[in-house]
Amino acid sequence: MTPGGKKARVVDLFCGAGGLSLGFHAAGCAIQKMVDFDSAAAITAEHNFQGLLEENTSVLGGPQEGDLDQMDPSELFPRGELDLLLGGPPCQAFSLAGRAKLNHLRGNFADDPRNSLYKRFLSALKSCQPRSFVMENVAGMMSVKGVNLAEGIAAELSRCGYRVGYNVLNAVRYGVPQFRERIFFIGYRNDLGIAPSLPPAPCSARTIRTTDIPSGYGSSGLDGTGLLPGMIEESLRIDPPALNNPGPAITVSEALDDLPKLVDHLDGQYRRGSRDFRIPMDYPMKAHSGFAELMRSGWPGFNAGYSIDDHCVRRTPRDYETFRRMNHGDRYPQAIRIAKDRFQEELLRRGSTAPHPESEEFAVLEAKFVPPYGRKDDYQQHPDRWRKLYPEEPSWTLPAHLSKDSYSHIHHDHDQARMISVREAARLQSFPDGFKFKGNLGDCFRQIGNAVPPLLSWHIGAHILEALGMEFTPAPNFHDRVC
Repeated sequence: MTPGGKKARVVDLFCGAGGLSLGFHAAGCAIQKMVDFDSAAAITAEHNFQGLLEENTSVLGGPQEGDLDQMDPSELFPRGELDLLLGGPPCQAFSLAGRAKLNHLRGNFADDPRNSLYKRFLSALKSCQPRSFVMENVAGMMSVKGVNLAEGIAAELSRCGYRVGYNVLNAVRYGVPQFRERIFFIGYRNDLGIAPSLPPAPCSARTIRTTDIPSGYGSSGLDGTGLLPGMIEESLRIDPPALNNPGPAITVSEALDDLPKLVDHLDGQYRRGSRDFRIPMDYPMKAHSGFAELMRSGWPGFNAGYSIDDHCVRRTPRDYETFRRMNHGDRYPQAIRIAKDRFQEELLRRGSTAPHPESEEFAVLEAKFVPPYGRKDDYQQHPDRWRKLYPEEPSWTLPAHLSKDSYSHIHHDHDQARMISVREAARLQSFPDGFKFKGNLGDCFRQIGNAVPPLLSWHIGAHILEALGMEFTPAPNFHDRVC
């Protein structure tokens, strides 16, 4: 907001459910337009932002309205009148998860057809000429076969008329209870004379088990320094200012333990196809941490009241006892050993009536204890396919494939013996409880896994508004714990 009371005007491209916009709105921005190809994500954004958006604003979603390839960028906003352009164009070619298959991408980034949406962001930037922009993406583009492709992207962005800086930020250092690295490009129009910078990080990323975080989930050490042909030698990479006494990271326990316990699935009450997904559940206790208080009632415009209605899990009865027996931090190999032990216990219990190992009955019985991929002896290749959360540590990264299964994030409470719920995944991403996700269970998990954590976005938004000389609401920190 300017001294005269005018809020910064924002357009969010590739908005998804609205993680970036949610943080920038909390910082003091007016979200003018949101665009995304994903229909379910756009419905979520529209539902949550309809009471927050300014007059004459819109959410453009789905293949008909949200396809930027079919949109004239000059129609997004009048040239020079926009304060902030946000966007996270999908660039799967540079994700850490898929990088092994795509290491041949050492050529011109902008010419690769998979990254055409990145070029749409460039077109919008050139056409709208906002005062500033934020583009976020996967941290993997910092190092592809030793080449820092992010440097080339920053150079392309700067040629649109902006002073640009970039680096990887870890959400855990900004109060999000999750190790999650994303790269952020920040730019200010040349005529403003503002040097790009990153917000200070109020929390430490160090924990007692930092070295136990799997590759890509903690400090990834993305340090590619190679340059593409013709690339400038002077780097546009910038570092956030260091704090002398950062507070501790927010833990899984601080984030989740005030939510209702889920145990109905253990006695068969939770049935496939039931409507439990949208049934309200009251909070069983007061907020036990500063983070929980923010999630319940502290986020501007998203007071959840006394209950939540998306605290549900997938039905996986074969694995409940395996979940219960797993230790905190146990991964797929340990889980498979537990499942096989359970199967052997059942064979011993049956004694002489146990089926013959070569019989079909034996295979049917084994399938009631051991996952099919665990019976192929190839489970060592993907050790993080299953993993049980540590209560006194932040979570590891929530992936988009939570939409297919949630075994990578097994709840830390042994008695609940389950995977995390939709609401718990949302909390680990710092979405407030009053923010409602639309679509089926898979849609909700996908939207959460794809999102930029709103609390991280709040820090970035407040930092940019301050640089622009506009009024802002600073993001909260949790140095003074409630618990």
